[in-house]
Amino acid sequence: MFEKWFNETWFLRLVAVVLAILLYLMVAGTNTSTGSDASGFLPVAGQSTAKFDVPVTVDYDESQWVVYNVPETIEVTVNGPSSSLTMLRLVQDFELGIDLIGLDTGYHRVRVQAKGFGKDVEVDMKQETIEVFLDKKATKEVPVQVKLLNKNKLAEGFVVGEAQPSEQSIEVTGGAEKLQAISAIEIPVDLTGRAATYTEAFNVKAFDTNGNPVQATYDPKTIDVTIPIYKESKTVPINVNVKDAVKKGYKLVKVVPVVTEARLYGEMDLLSRIVAVETEAISIKNLTSTTEKTVKLVQPDGVTGMDPMTVTISIVIDRKDAKATTETVEDRGEKTISNVPLTVNGYDETRYTAEYPPAVDVVVRGSETDLATIDATDIKAVVDLTGLKEGTHGLPISYQTSRAFDVLRPDNVDVTLKSRVNAETTN
Repeated sequence: MFEKWFNETWFLRLVAVVLAILLYLMVAGTNTSTGSDASGFLPVAGQSTAKFDVPVTVDYDESQWVVYNVPETIEVTVNGPSSSLTMLRLVQDFELGIDLIGLDTGYHRVRVQAKGFGKDVEVDMKQETIEVFLDKKATKEVPVQVKLLNKNKLAEGFVVGEAQPSEQSIEVTGGAEKLQAISAIEIPVDLTGRAATYTEAFNVKAFDTNGNPVQATYDPKTIDVTIPIYKESKTVPINVNVKDAVKKGYKLVKVVPVVTEARLYGEMDLLSRIVAVETEAISIKNLTSTTEKTVKLVQPDGVTGMDPMTVTISIVIDRKDAKATTETVEDRGEKTISNVPLTVNGYDETRYTAEYPPAVDVVVRGSETDLATIDATDIKAVVDLTGLKEGTHGLPISYQTSRAFDVLRPDNVDVTLKSRVNAETTN
């Protein structure tokens, strides 16, 4: 039972009052028996001064109104008997209040009322009146805007995609007049040094047109923002550069890179001007038979990265007087098959959306006879997104063919993964 009492405020205050009285009686008795020697032990007898920072309470209908400009505390100087001040320090059952009942919208200068200090003390408030602003309570849906700062300070070779806040709007409750100054909830995001997609939590805060924070309540109070960061890139075809001549009596039929495209990384303004990359010059001097060589690709100026860096080249050589009694490489040609559907697998469709071209134009190589009848139904193009996070990714295309021919290109395709926005947020 006693434990329950000790948890009650009224009981603690009662105990404090009793202790104060006992302390007073003890000191008063000591003063009677010992004279002035005990008078300095505790300042009970005589007058004294004390200062308090007292919280300010406001009396108004919180369901209908919002009040601004009320200080959290006001400094109060109290003069009176030392015993009374001792009691105030122990109990602290006092407050400052303002009454706004019956007032209408607008600015009001109201008197601060001191309560609970006792009649035997003098209360001197640092502010006896305060000017408050009373406003009708309102709620407003405010859109969220993510402001990306220091884009030019990302890690070298990286770019930022479209930021994805977990909430598209915030419910803001406050004074109707104050809410008019809020057009958006702006979330500033510093990108300095970032080199990967990340998610960060931010406290929600609105500001007026002058940049001052608006006193209001927010639902929700925090939101998560996902910022996709990835290397900017572009795929371009590979051109094979040859030099010298094959041995006399032979001819160069064709040179074919095993990989026909390269992905370049860098600033998009630069990448947009690059239409192809070349191999270092391959010497075919005195060659007499088909062979393969691995050669480096020449990285264009300003490009921060390239994949692959080397490529294997198939160099097809034949005799000049070779007879086409059977199918030779000369009988093989190339053909472009338009609008081959692209299938994307391996991502969680409940969490992400995938943006990619629905179809690609595929270049194939085979016999002239076969090429004449090949169409898009003979090719299946598949891209696997397993394990990938939000952002734009250059991914290899896997081809499945139903007939005997080779797929030359494209080797890669760009796929952008984006987090799905909560459907309830967008409604």
